[in-house]
Amino acid sequence: MPYATTSELPKTYKKYSQIVQRQLVHVFNSTYKKVYSETKSKTDAERRAMMAMNSVLKKRLIKNSERNSQDYMNHMVDRWLGNLRG
Repeated sequence: MPYATTSELPKTYKKYSQIVQRQLVHVFNSTYKKVYSETKSKTDAERRAMMAMNSVLKKRLIKNSERNSQDYMNHMVDRWLGNLRG
């Protein structure tokens, strides 16, 4: 059951931006199509597509949290150096 639009995504994914939702739809649909053509099993194709979609989301969240941590560290270093200068 590939998704035609982002509005068809489960509620769980609605809290993310439209850009992320479009990426998730694309990942789901392409994985579903590939797996279904190989196995002819809708259940297996849907399961693997959902796993791929969640994997992409997890990678995006990890990347975002690392970026936030780096921004915080840069901010703290700037503050510390500013305090040294007087």
